[in-house]
Amino acid sequence: MLPVEFASTQKRVPDLVFLMDDNSLSHIELHSKSEEMDWRMLMYYTFIRQHYPDKKLVQKVLYVGEAKWNAQTGIQEDRLSFQYDVVDIRDIDCQELMASPLLEENILAILCRMGNQNETIRQILCRISALPDKARADALAKLLILSRLRRLETIVKMEAEEMALTFNVMENDVLRPLFVQERVDGRQEGEAAMLTRQLQRRFGELPPWASARIAQAEPPALKEWSLRILDAPTIESVLADLS
Repeated sequence: MLPVEFASTQKRVPDLVFLMDDNSLSHIELHSKSEEMDWRMLMYYTFIRQHYPDKKLVQKVLYVGEAKWNAQTGIQEDRLSFQYDVVDIRDIDCQELMASPLLEENILAILCRMGNQNETIRQILCRISALPDKARADALAKLLILSRLRRLETIVKMEAEEMALTFNVMENDVLRPLFVQERVDGRQEGEAAMLTRQLQRRFGELPPWASARIAQAEPPALKEWSLRILDAPTIESVLADLS
């Protein structure tokens, strides 16, 4: 006998659900990872249809990730057949969203197919510049977050600085955690690289187990191991567990 009671406190909120002109429903789920969405989309289909039992429902995944989408788009089993559509946002010409009067759609254009990245980013920033201070900072934060999905954050920052659209990311509630973690990760990677070079200089080429141990280490361990290099006789003694 298997358990049939599945307790859950997870809050399930679809990204976007629209009532269309023909009285049907359109559910759009944004997704940034190239992985299967089958059961998640089926779960949303069940909840939405239970809530609106008299309406036809069409589902689409709007894929905004960097890697090519290579997952399935449905479920096919003996007694279950379920399908949804996937639209890669890069198949959409950015000018379609740039033509919109809504700034939110203009900002999404950075994820679409762009002929001239710098020019499109400048156009978006120009529209952001017309906003009041608080709204301008919020819009810039959204643009920077989306730009990371296309590795365009450096271009966005440079273009914003040229237009004098600067603000302190540490004062922004959305960006502050991202940039703080980015700094921590960068500092930790630097400490690991320095320790690796020190060990190679003293003991020669590192064995695979040592490289893996360094890559998985936390900052306190990296610091302690760096001190042990001064008098430890072997790699094993340097990378031993902390006492």
